[in-house]
Amino acid sequence: MEPSKELNALYLRSCEAISSGDHSFFERRFSNRDGVLAIGTDPKEWWSGYDTITRVFKSQLKELSGLQLLADSPLAYRNGSIGWVAGQPILKFSDGTEVPARLTAVFQKEENAWKIVQWHFSMGIPNEDSVGELPTTP
Repeated sequence: MEPSKELNALYLRSCEAISSGDHSFFERRFSNRDGVLAIGTDPKEWWSGYDTITRVFKSQLKELSGLQLLADSPLAYRNGSIGWVAGQPILKFSDGTEVPARLTAVFQKEENAWKIVQWHFSMGIPNEDSVGELPTTP
């Protein structure tokens, strides 16, 4: 794999699109091929299919207007026509509250454009809160 400036830029643009409520960015960037998947923070947020994903993104970006997703410096790599990004952006709510988040996306080159085939947005929960103990972590 090799580092990808293109995918790094797409990660940054994704954060901007969320902050500005630009759902059309995601309509252009999600693949409409079979198998496309998006996963959000809520247990019910597991969406498959282009139509479902873009409909939900449009609704949620409208409902969460005022939310900002402050980008960090992500990891971005590619291997031929497949690539991925992973970052730790900050969710900033309209009241000023900031919450660390995690965002990963897998991209596939389709007709000379990078398209999202898998998207995962989450907020880390400490192990002691989720499993009741502290397994080894770095």
